[in-house]
Amino acid sequence: MDNLKSNFTKLKEKIFKKKKSSESAVDRMNDIMKLINTIAYIPGLEFEDNWKKSRRTAFGCLMLATTTSVAIYTLLVTFPAKENLILVGFFAFNALVWGKTIVVITKHDKFMSVVRYVLTVFKDNKSGPRERILFGVTKMIHYHLAINFSSFLAGYLIYSFFPLYDYIYNKKLTLISPLLIPYVNAQQLRGYFITTAFNVFLGNMCLTVCICVSSLFFALVDSYDGLVSLVEHDFGEFDDMCENNENSKACDAKMRNTLLELMDLARLSNSMNGMYNIIATVQIGMSAVVILGSLAAILAVGYINCIGATLAFYTEMLVYCYIGQLLDTTNIRITHVICNAKWYNYAVKYQKDMMFALYLSQNLKPILLFNVFPLNFATSLMITNKIYTAFMFMLEFFD
Repeated sequence: MDNLKSNFTKLKEKIFKKKKSSESAVDRMNDIMKLINTIAYIPGLEFEDNWKKSRRTAFGCLMLATTTSVAIYTLLVTFPAKENLILVGFFAFNALVWGKTIVVITKHDKFMSVVRYVLTVFKDNKSGPRERILFGVTKMIHYHLAINFSSFLAGYLIYSFFPLYDYIYNKKLTLISPLLIPYVNAQQLRGYFITTAFNVFLGNMCLTVCICVSSLFFALVDSYDGLVSLVEHDFGEFDDMCENNENSKACDAKMRNTLLELMDLARLSNSMNGMYNIIATVQIGMSAVVILGSLAAILAVGYINCIGATLAFYTEMLVYCYIGQLLDTTNIRITHVICNAKWYNYAVKYQKDMMFALYLSQNLKPILLFNVFPLNFATSLMITNKIYTAFMFMLEFFD
């Protein structure tokens, strides 16, 4: 009985310590990065300072190359057939994951410079109202990551449900994907399980890349919004200093620090554009191809579980457009913060600084798809309209 009480006390202390360690914003942000890196550990793409290309990175690239090879093999074996429409989506999905993997590997230093800056801001603001602002940022990141994980999980479950349904009600073994393995007969029970397990393993490897990249995107954009809130807080303090006619040296230092924060925001925005312009372009473009290929497969050969793929990739497309909209809205908010400051109470030299800050904010650019279309909800509606038009054409074509 005493041992049981002792174990219970130790467990209670561990839980209490864990809660205590997660009370500050910096601890919560570190926990978020640990979660993202736990997912990124599988394909070997961790966002850490000491990251190097490892065997896991090579193995992840090997699995992507294997997926490409198996898709080509399946196309050669089954061509020509209506079922080949399904492979269009697989080639697009494979290209999507290849694109994200290559960008992360080749631009890992840029990713880490941004991550380090964000973590430094959290470490330098461990108390007071600035810490409370950043604590609210971590709450928003948790909320957005829950949406991100749920969208992937829902699409994956819907995609995987149809083979189970077909077996229970029709006593028919339906492959979870059309990819075939050389020298394995998927029509036999043993070959069916081998092919299904192989496809599930490849799919999970690819999904880990997508999840970790989009999760980091959410974390960076939400942190960017939090940094804007810090600038807004600093302008509020500077307004009070000017109204109270405080020491000019203190005002100079406050304005200088605020302008430095704005310049850091501009650099952060530019860095995120450099990192995610290509990723967002590949994501949106390939998602549209996967959706159209899945819809064509449903209409042509009745491949019902492609509904899951359609929902998953359409949701992921909307998620990226949502993140882009957040970034776009935050850029606009910076201008509003500067314009809403009580600059009419400032000395002339500070008003000149405000003109520079306004110029800086108005030159912030959104993430662009193909360097043309901004990543936001308007673009998602335009793409949805194009997909709908193509779907109506397919209805007439396959009728």
